[in-house]
Amino acid sequence: MLKDSVAITLDSESEDRSPPRKELHPVLDGIRQLMPGLARSLGSDCELVLHNFADISHSLVAIEGTLTGRCIGSPLTDLILRVIRKHESPPDLINYSSQTSDGRILRSSTFFFRDAQGKLIGCLCFNRDISNWTAARNLLAQQCETRPLLDEPEPGGSETFVHDVEELLRGTINEILSQEQTPVKFMEKSDKIRVVLALDARGIFLIRGAMEAVAQALNVSRYTIYNYLDEGRQTEPEGGRAADESAG
Repeated sequence: MLKDSVAITLDSESEDRSPPRKELHPVLDGIRQLMPGLARSLGSDCELVLHNFADISHSLVAIEGTLTGRCIGSPLTDLILRVIRKHESPPDLINYSSQTSDGRILRSSTFFFRDAQGKLIGCLCFNRDISNWTAARNLLAQQCETRPLLDEPEPGGSETFVHDVEELLRGTINEILSQEQTPVKFMEKSDKIRVVLALDARGIFLIRGAMEAVAQALNVSRYTIYNYLDEGRQTEPEGGRAADESAG
């Protein structure tokens, strides 16, 4: 059963094909008067559609633009029907993706309107054809695409140029820690092992002083880092290189 606050009717068996009512709520009528000028300011790739919830079967009472090919008297979309069925007071829907029957990609928004008593009375839908923008984005992405060397996994996605070893250690440790959702002080042992293995994969323990730096960052001893490495490497498919004592 539709919620009482949404004063709408949907009679699937009705054969009434009469045009939408000319009498509109003052709020909707005010929106309708704004639509022609607003559509001209937005441009030809946009469409504005006003729906009156007094008659869902013929809810479309004003339209500016031709993106979706609808006309006065068209019904609500299935999306809006689901939203007003599910929510007594639905939120505005901002910048969601939709698509026309001929495959054009739209960026759409729907704004709901209520009367003084808070009852839903209609909505304004805004559609913009972003097909050309999407094609341009894909073209730019192709031109900016880079690939890892020697078919190896992407090494962190970028190359950082540092001025000294301390900066390299600090930057690499902070980068790996930033990828964790749990702050260090709340990390379990398994979390810290994962961090140590990630740093090991980055070759950080080849640097002298890395053991101490990582131990300080994780609030453990350097010997605990060795233990984390040994334990973590045992779970890896191919094992790992033994910790280089000289690297500490």
